[in-house]
Amino acid sequence: MKEASARDRGMRSHDAILDTATELISQHGYAATSISMISAACGLPASSIYWHFGSKDGIYVAVLERARIALLAALPPVDVPGADVAQRLDTFLESVRDSFQRHPHSLKLLLAVGMLQQNASAAALAELRHYRDVLVAWAQDSLSVVFDLGDRPEVSDELARFTLRTASGTAVARWFEPATALETEPLRVALLALAAHHGVPVGRAPSAAPATDGS
Repeated sequence: MKEASARDRGMRSHDAILDTATELISQHGYAATSISMISAACGLPASSIYWHFGSKDGIYVAVLERARIALLAALPPVDVPGADVAQRLDTFLESVRDSFQRHPHSLKLLLAVGMLQQNASAAALAELRHYRDVLVAWAQDSLSVVFDLGDRPEVSDELARFTLRTASGTAVARWFEPATALETEPLRVALLALAAHHGVPVGRAPSAAPATDGS
């Protein structure tokens, strides 16, 4: 009984450290987040942090791994429904926007690869790259369905990376303006234009309802 109680306390401490580290790293970045900051914010001594994770890099790898699993589990299936390109693209962009809104910390962590210090551990860098690559693969597969690109993987790759670069720009903007939202309409227009540039049939986007003069 005592052993189970101690194990439960250990898991609560482990999760509290991870929750706090995720919040701090997403706000301040990896380099600016210290063990002492995490300790002060979660109310646990530094010795407990080292006992659970071994080092700052150990915390970072654990934060990235948990964020990757949570984000990818929340992503919708790549078999995007819709009768045509316009409907499927709207469904895809809605799912991207929802994921961005529900997992802001995860996306900030994912997009922080360029902010990593050069002396970060190979494990931290590898986890972050894996995190990014799996998300790119999801976007590639989804957009391949949206635009019916089964035999043109190079086009779906370009569209996927453009989508994630746009999301990354919004994530960077959130460092300065936390309320910044992902604007899907400009992204929709750009993706349709890019696809058309590669000769992909995109049909005609639905036009806006005509304005009425009240008569």
